[in-house]
Amino acid sequence: MRKNLLGFVFAAAIACTCAPVFGAPKVSSLAGALIEEGYTPLTLKRAGNEFYVSCKLNGRPASLIVDTGAARTLIGSGLLKSLGLPLTKGEENVYGMMGWAGKNIKAGEIKDFQVGPYQAGAHSVSAWDFSYFGGAGRGSSMDGLLGIDFLHRHQAVIDCFRMHLFLKPPSAPSASATLSAGLRAGGCTEIPMTPISHRGLTVPARINGRSGYFVVDTGAAHTLLSQNAIAGLNMRLASPTSFGKLGAPDVGKHMIVLQMAYFATMEIGSFSVPPQWVGVADLPHSKSGETENVFFGYLGHDLLACYVGIIDCAALRLFLRFDPVIDAARRRSGG
Repeated sequence: MRKNLLGFVFAAAIACTCAPVFGAPKVSSLAGALIEEGYTPLTLKRAGNEFYVSCKLNGRPASLIVDTGAARTLIGSGLLKSLGLPLTKGEENVYGMMGWAGKNIKAGEIKDFQVGPYQAGAHSVSAWDFSYFGGAGRGSSMDGLLGIDFLHRHQAVIDCFRMHLFLKPPSAPSASATLSAGLRAGGCTEIPMTPISHRGLTVPARINGRSGYFVVDTGAAHTLLSQNAIAGLNMRLASPTSFGKLGAPDVGKHMIVLQMAYFATMEIGSFSVPPQWVGVADLPHSKSGETENVFFGYLGHDLLACYVGIIDCAALRLFLRFDPVIDAARRRSGG
């Protein structure tokens, strides 16, 4: 009976989207239901299209981007040094939008990792130099990335539209089955995510009839297509004078210069995305030529928010839903 009731609540939460696209997030029935299931709710802070969560690392305040595109939780080297955290050299590679960024990075363990009011206990982190981001356009510096290792372990649910993050202890019973049933009842399309070591969490996709996959990347402000992947798809490209040149920073200290491309059809799993302009850049690709399972690029926060994206990091599921009111607001804003 309780499961059926929760399903109804989830459906009502998704069916009645009332928060404005670019306004303050509002508490939803979905949030209330997740709280009843034992989740700790957090409202994320927004700067541009990136969203942050306030943390404490061994008592020291830090602002971390919630980044499903990061396999590991990365913390600024300077912050870790100031904490006096013992670090050892690891063997893992780090990848960014532009591919391999480094290896043998130093790692350590935060003994007291807090995300807002949520007590996560001890969690291992890796050190990285974020000084090149410089806080430009954010109003505050970035201290690191809260990666999928943390999000999966703590059963994170991310509401990309309302900017809510929900966390639950690893030992607590899973609510993923109830969440899935409720969201599907509310009109959401459920899309399985598959982890790939050098890419992150991926979802199947088709663009103008060609099959491939996206990396689901909440840390990316904009959805980015690979120039190589869309070659031959007859997509209209915008001249720099139409949109201007856009730049996006990468953990590999590269600045990606973007243009825009217009797709006629795009499916993410079985969810149809309306035709629109998206970013395109020269992203890394296989030199041998990809004919199957093509890497299309990064599904960024812009489309995840617009299509009411909800990410269940524990069950590795993405939920998307088309809302005509939100889509109309996006078109009026020029998105």
